[in-house]
Amino acid sequence: MKKLTLVIFLLVLLQAARAQFEGILMYDCTIKNKTLTSVYCARNKVLLESKIYPMKGGAADISAGKEQDDLLFDFDAHKIYRISSKHKAAISGDMGPVAADRFDKIKSDEISVEDKGAERIGDYNCHHFVVKLKNKQLDLWITKDLGTTPLCMVSQFDYFPAGSVLNDKLKAAGADGIVVRSNIDDVVVNLTGVQRKTVPPSYFEIPGGYSKEQ
Repeated sequence: MKKLTLVIFLLVLLQAARAQFEGILMYDCTIKNKTLTSVYCARNKVLLESKIYPMKGGAADISAGKEQDDLLFDFDAHKIYRISSKHKAAISGDMGPVAADRFDKIKSDEISVEDKGAERIGDYNCHHFVVKLKNKQLDLWITKDLGTTPLCMVSQFDYFPAGSVLNDKLKAAGADGIVVRSNIDDVVVNLTGVQRKTVPPSYFEIPGGYSKEQ
């Protein structure tokens, strides 16, 4: 009976680890400037908020931070919304990657994913995946300790939702967890904070008074 109870307990833990993450993921990318990104995750929506801070005396100048347009991914509607507080507008588009030109038009046969094995990054058990994209190499350290998300944060401003070519390739290779670290062209992004919580639905709504454009 004790063995059966232990097996059930382990299965419950395994299922929880594979469940979709709900809460907030915080990322830091520091090069010449510091970019801090908060990723708000719900069952069917993801909101990204980013700020860029200039570095002053080796530290981020918090008073001079510049907000970037928020990105709202609605997986039920298969839409992405770029929300501009400056213009009080939400510009929608079909679901697809938000990425630089080096990524957004890449084809499936131009991508390879190799699992380099298990590595420990901070508090998380990760696998190191090397992704070859044409003449680029992307290194991703991905954990399943936190569950999964329908959005992969590939680099500083490169995001790939479920259904995109790169996301599908990663999932097929077993890299369908959460990115703890990424590195491309010596640009390193690190997961610096995690909050497991139910994010209020209001976070995923277009603010009142904003125009909706396509």
